[in-house]
Amino acid sequence: MKKRIVYLLCSVVLVLTASCSKDEEEPSLVSGEAKISNDTGISFANSTGFSADYVTFKLRKGTGAEKEYGQSLSNYSLTSLEQGSITIYQIQVFDNEEKVSFKSYTYDEDGNRREIKSTSIIEINQDEVLQIILESVE
Repeated sequence: MKKRIVYLLCSVVLVLTASCSKDEEEPSLVSGEAKISNDTGISFANSTGFSADYVTFKLRKGTGAEKEYGQSLSNYSLTSLEQGSITIYQIQVFDNEEKVSFKSYTYDEDGNRREIKSTSIIEINQDEVLQIILESVE
């Protein structure tokens, strides 16, 4: 009888573990915003020690058409967007017209660093600018 209870408990633990596992390829929700102005949108910035002058990226809202955007990194630049969830992908960073390897992240409202992956879902809030920080790959 004890043997059957142990087998039953092991199978329950296995089912719970398998159902709670997370696929690494699924898009991740990023909802960190920086209160910069009364604008609504997205802005990229270089981290300390990282040098780049231009960034291109694509956005898709829901199942709508993708749109490509670009921003200068030499000064503050903002891409105005409507509030809501948007998928960001194909981010490319350039320095003197040469592609640069990078990592990107933002901070959530609790101050925790959240990585922006190749297919992250970003949340744009009304009257807030999502600031994405670019840094070198180590």
